[in-house]
Amino acid sequence: MLKTSEGKSSYNALLPIYPLLAQQCVDDYALDSGICLDIGTGNGYVGSEIAKITRMDIYYIDIEAEALDFARRSVAEADIDNEVFFVEADICQGLPLADNFADFIISRGSLWFWKDKAKGLAEVYRVLKVGGTALVGGGLGRYVPWTMRKRLTGERKNTLERKGGKRLSLEEMEALAIEVGIPSFRVMSDAPGDKGSWLEIHKHL
Repeated sequence: MLKTSEGKSSYNALLPIYPLLAQQCVDDYALDSGICLDIGTGNGYVGSEIAKITRMDIYYIDIEAEALDFARRSVAEADIDNEVFFVEADICQGLPLADNFADFIISRGSLWFWKDKAKGLAEVYRVLKVGGTALVGGGLGRYVPWTMRKRLTGERKNTLERKGGKRLSLEEMEALAIEVGIPSFRVMSDAPGDKGSWLEIHKHL
C-alpha cells in the first residue's frame, strides 16, 4: 500500500528498517531460492531487500496501480537481477495465482487496511506452498535497535491513523487465524512492550 505525498517524510524515515527486516526473514526461514510474494508492497522496499540477499523470484502485489508504478521505479533503482513480477490485485478478492504457489509470503503493514481480513488471510494460506511460511502483520522487525525503535514509534502511529488503518493486537491476530481455520501458526511481537504484531503461518501436508 503506497503512502501518499502527505506521509512521504514519515515513510522515508522507515527506510533503514527494510534491510534489517529482510535479513531477519532470511535468517529465520533460511530463504535462498524459490518464489516470494510481497503483498501490499507499496514502494517495493521489502521485496527488493529480500531480493538483494537471495535468489528468490519476487512478486510485488498491491491493490493500487500507483503503488506498483512506484515499486517498478524503486526496483529498477535497486539494480537487482532477480526475476520480478508486478501484480495489481486485491488480496480480499483473490490473487491471480495458483494454489500452493509461493515459498515465502511477506506482508508488512497492509493487513491493517484489508476490508475483509479473514478472506485476505485465507487467500494468503491458499497460495502458500506446503512447507512454506508466511509472515503477515506489521512492525519494525526484531533486528531494529531500541534507539531506532523509540525514534520511529510516533511516525508509525501517525501514518496508521492518517491512512485509517487499525492495528490488531496479538489476541486479535490469533482469533483471526482461528477464524480462518489455519492449523499451524504463531503470533508474536517484535520485542517486549513493542506494538508490532505478526502472524507467522506454516503450511504442512
